Amino acid sequence: MDAQEYSPIYVQINELYIDTVVIDDTEFITLWCFTVLDDEYKFIYMGCDFTQFNQMLIAAGDKGKEIALHMADVLNKPYDTPTIIPIKEQFDEYLELTGHDIIVYEPMAVEDDFEDFEDEDEMDIEQFFNSRQNKTQQRYLIYQLDKLYPSKVFEPKKASQEELAECFEDDSLEMAQLYYDYLNAIENGYSDCEARQVAGLERDLFFRMARKASELWRNDI
Repeated sequence: MDAQEYSPIYVQINELYIDTVVIDDTEFITLWCFTVLDDEYKFIYMGCDFTQFNQMLIAAGDKGKEIALHMADVLNKPYDTPTIIPIKEQFDEYLELTGHDIIVYEPMAVEDDFEDFEDEDEMDIEQFFNSRQNKTQQRYLIYQLDKLYPSKVFEPKKASQEELAECFEDDSLEMAQLYYDYLNAIENGYSDCEARQVAGLERDLFFRMARKASELWRNDI
């Protein structure tokens, strides 16, 4: 029997604060970072390739350029695998990425295993991540980066008071922004179904409401 085809569930995040970069002996790297999920700041692992990480560095502006030079210096010399580059510790701040739509796969909960790290000094960073004492029992969120692109911010014109009830104005504006997230995902190569997932508009009712809200806030959409 053929294995069931895997269909990734996309999640969009708009804030990413990278604390640590981990390089191994493959073309992929792992980022230890914080982001906002379900209105809470959470620690996650994010996998990406070097091309995607370079896109992040470019998007991060001057701080990204500074870290890119440091990364190039590390990679141009012999290095152990895995090599841990603590961004927050070496540059006194996170590599901050905002103003972009960051599309990732739905996370998976996995058991973390730190048996490969024998030097206790390498584990100091875990104190910052509020680790429990029994590390073999911890579970972390792991994401795979799919794409990132500049956010499209919805800028409303004056609303029609006749068509918008005052008590629903804030909600309708938020729905209009979700429709713009959907349009932005379409423009950046996602199918209609995937773009709805990215924007959280899988249900037809929510999609129609978001589209109508955008029409009410802007006459030219």
